[in-house]
Amino acid sequence: MKNKKETSYMGNVGIIKKIDDIPELKDELIAVFESKSKNDISRYGLLLIQHVLSLANVQPCDVINECIDVNRRWQEGKATYKDTRQAAAMIPDLARTEKDPVKAKVLRVMGQVALIPHVKRHALIASDYAITLINLMYPKNLEEVEKERKIQIELMKSV
Repeated sequence: MKNKKETSYMGNVGIIKKIDDIPELKDELIAVFESKSKNDISRYGLLLIQHVLSLANVQPCDVINECIDVNRRWQEGKATYKDTRQAAAMIPDLARTEKDPVKAKVLRVMGQVALIPHVKRHALIASDYAITLINLMYPKNLEEVEKERKIQIELMKSV
């Protein structure tokens, strides 16, 4: 059985099980998240993906650019939830077939960011995927995890 905290922000979405994290910082991120509007969280998602692309040194492909664009258009009232879901639908297959594990994690983050206009909590899932990226890039390094969670918290506060 899932604990209450996981269920409250993850809803019926599966929990990322293999993650080295710092629960106190994750809780702080969730607290800031709960004070933000969906538009704020959508802006956070775009900041997060730009940060992750830079961190992983990954150039955005056409699909990532489309997901970013549809998120921006949604914020301007020029795209629908359906548009965001359609853009995000391209990501899972790309992530599954990607040979580079770092780029595959970046795609997982992007897939969740693209879904934020549809369901706000996808921002927290994207944040968790960013932590799994840190786990991949810096195995068993909680200092890097702490650094990433603090960046996420500051990005969330900034919107």
